[in-house]
Parts: sequence; C-alpha cells; structure tokens
Amino acid sequence: MNPIVSAIYVNHNTSALLLESASSLIEKSVSSSFEIIIIDNASNEKEKSILRSASQKKKTQNIRLIFSEVNLGFGKANNLGAKHASGKYLFFINPDTLILNDVLEIFVSFMRDSGPTVAACGGGLLTKNLQPNHSYGNFPGILLEVCNIGLGLSFLLNGYYERKIAIGAKVHGSGKLQVPYIVGADVFIRNELFWKVGGFDENYFLYYEETDLFLRLSKLGLTSYILPEAKIIHFEGGAVGNSQSNTFNRFKHEVLLRSKLYYYKKSYPAAYLPVVKTLIFFQILVQFLKGRMGNDIKSLIRSYLTSISQANAQNSVTNE
Repeated sequence: MNPIVSAIYVNHNTSALLLESASSLIEKSVSSSFEIIIIDNASNEKEKSILRSASQKKKTQNIRLIFSEVNLGFGKANNLGAKHASGKYLFFINPDTLILNDVLEIFVSFMRDSGPTVAACGGGLLTKNLQPNHSYGNFPGILLEVCNIGLGLSFLLNGYYERKIAIGAKVHGSGKLQVPYIVGADVFIRNELFWKVGGFDENYFLYYEETDLFLRLSKLGLTSYILPEAKIIHFEGGAVGNSQSNTFNRFKHEVLLRSKLYYYKKSYPAAYLPVVKTLIFFQILVQFLKGRMGNDIKSLIRSYLTSISQANAQNSVTNE
C-alpha cells in the first residue's frame, strides 16, 4: 500500500543535520503512513557514507536514498524526489529543521477537510529558542525593493510591511492563516497539484523557487495556509551554510540576485525589470556603505552585472 505522505529532503553536505530532522519526523509521526526520500546533491564521500550507514538502521528503514553526481540545486533535486514519490501528499522539508509534534497528521487532516482549491499548507516555524520564525511571505514587488534599499521605509510602514510586503513573515496568532506563499523549509502540497503547475522551475538553482511555485498556484485560484499548531524548528540558513556567520557570502549573494532577477523577468511585465535592476543597484550601494558587503566595490559591481547577464540569458519557463 502506498504511503499517504512522501517527505522529501535535499542534502548537500548536511547529513548529520538532515538525519536529526528525519529522526524527529519518524519519532513524532505516529498517525499517518509516510516515506522519506533523500536526494543527495553531490555531497562529499564522508557525507554520503553517513547517509548510507543511517539508512541501513532499523529505525530509519523507510528512508530511500537517491544520489546525484552533480549538484542539481534545490528545485531540480526536489523535482527528482517528487518523481520517485508515491504519496498523495508531498512534504518538502529542509534538513535544518526539527519536528516537535505530529505535523503530518495535522497537515493530512487539514487537507482532507479542505476543498480541492486548497493546494498546500505549512507549519508555524520557530527559532531554536521557540520564538516565531519566518513561515510565509508575500509575493515580491517594487515596493519591497524600495524598502530593501534600507532607508527606514519598512520601519515607517510598521506592521503593514510584514503583513503585505515582506517576503519573510512570522505567525503571531494561533489560528490558520491564508498566505500568498509558504517558506520552502516545510511545504506540504497535494501531489497532483504540484505537477499540475509543472513542479519547481528548474531555472532557479537556489532561492525564489517556492515563491515562483506558489505564484503559479495562485494564478489558478488555489490557496495555501499556515497552521501554527504544526510546530517545526527551523535553523534558518543551516542547509546552505552557517546561518550565524556575519561574513558576507558572495556566492550566496550572486545566486540570490540571479534568482530574484529571473523571478521578476518571468513574473512581471518587461517594464518592471529595468526598475528592479536600478533599485537593486542602490540596495548594494547602501549596504556596501554600511559595511555589510565586504570592501571591494568593483567586485560587487562585477557580480551585479554578471547576475544580470545570467538572468537575462535564462529562458522563462511558464509551467502553466
């Protein structure tokens, strides 16, 4: 009999972190049948051996490993996992998470009781100190990019910024909340609807792929919810590096910038892109002057121009 849920992890040299998350999922999931699929994105041999050893243990016998010889990126690797999934629901879960209660039963019960226009749900993400963490976001727009320049506009807009503009918002209430999109750390989605919109757009290597997915779902009139009673700790950024480090990471900056530009190119009229490019340039300049982006402005500008060139070269995938 097929499981109800297929939980999908993507790993790149975070095996110990991932296995701790998977163990918490196995321990807390007592009501719904599930499988765990791990896509390893070209981790080193030590990290691969950790996964192989763990998968052979009895308590993790429902873990299936798929090894990729190249780093496919987040979206493409998750698509690969989804192609091997047999569950009615897909649960895309980050390695840098810990499950605190039976979230699968909460999600499954909610989806069963919801109409067919409800595509997905996610939990109330928490920090390691059990404080509200970023659980959902608003679809990016020009006002967001203006606020991101860092001149205090988001502070002046106060609560409106987080509710209607921010791409990382926290849940402060206890009731279900309809949201534009769910943070990619814990996306619980109907299998057939995931593929109805074409899965993740594989042009995104990292960042913005979940934003793009939920935008396509919303264009079909489908909705998504956060369920705060489903509690998950998210060590934000742990799956792609040390989230506690204050060192500027140029690689992640370039990947993020390229994904953002591609998102705007794909999702908005052509007139938006020159405006966004200009606003991003001022964001970089202001953050550099604040000492948050290293001390090599020439290298930053080269990165900016390279990211623009790479985003321009990508062919937009409609997936609708």
